[in-house]
Amino acid sequence: MHKGDTVALGAPIFTPYLEIPEINDYQFKIIDLLPDEEDEWQYKASELDKLRDPAVKAFFLVNPGNPSSFAIRPSALEYFANFVRTERPDLIIITDDVYGTFVNGFRSLMAVLPSNTIGVYSYSKYFGCTGWRLGIVAVHQDNIFDKRIAELPEADCQALNERYGKVSLQPEKIKFIDRMVADSRQIALNHTAGLSLPQQVQMVLFSMLSLMDTEDRYRQATLAILQKRLEALFRGMGLE
Repeated sequence: MHKGDTVALGAPIFTPYLEIPEINDYQFKIIDLLPDEEDEWQYKASELDKLRDPAVKAFFLVNPGNPSSFAIRPSALEYFANFVRTERPDLIIITDDVYGTFVNGFRSLMAVLPSNTIGVYSYSKYFGCTGWRLGIVAVHQDNIFDKRIAELPEADCQALNERYGKVSLQPEKIKFIDRMVADSRQIALNHTAGLSLPQQVQMVLFSMLSLMDTEDRYRQATLAILQKRLEALFRGMGLE
């Protein structure tokens, strides 16, 4: 992607996704995909069809929505996935699934379009440790990002090799996700990138809990607590 490219945002969306594209480094043109508020904030086909336009380079989405809290229905996911596979195999998708754990039967765009999707998730919300900011980014091993980097014009490849030559003797072989890690620390500080040891240990413990909790007791207890708090909030507002 280049400065001034067009991106689509799935509205309503977490505020930073509105602000980051406007930063001078990017200056992206923004197209909004507007959901139907009367239909549980779902995207109609006419809105998803905006992504058929090849000028749209990337689609940023928070799913389930923030603040709507509704996940995209399977039928809409499949409609979207079908035309991306056939018409827009180049489309970059960034899906923020931080609240997916709280929705029964949740299905991520990473599941239906793994090669095109960059997945974002956070342990912090689910495990109530928001101050730690334990987030992860994931891409599929077979992804369009590594392929498109390899297919760049020679001049672009040379520029990237010079950029990442600071961290590898074979910069052309660096995976896309590893480039992101290096970029997070301005490349020169790649050796300090990533999470601290206490954060890594905490994430391992959370992951082990989820793997061992085969009866899903933690999630059910969490949802029950959230429901009680919401009911109390609504009663305090005079709502039933």
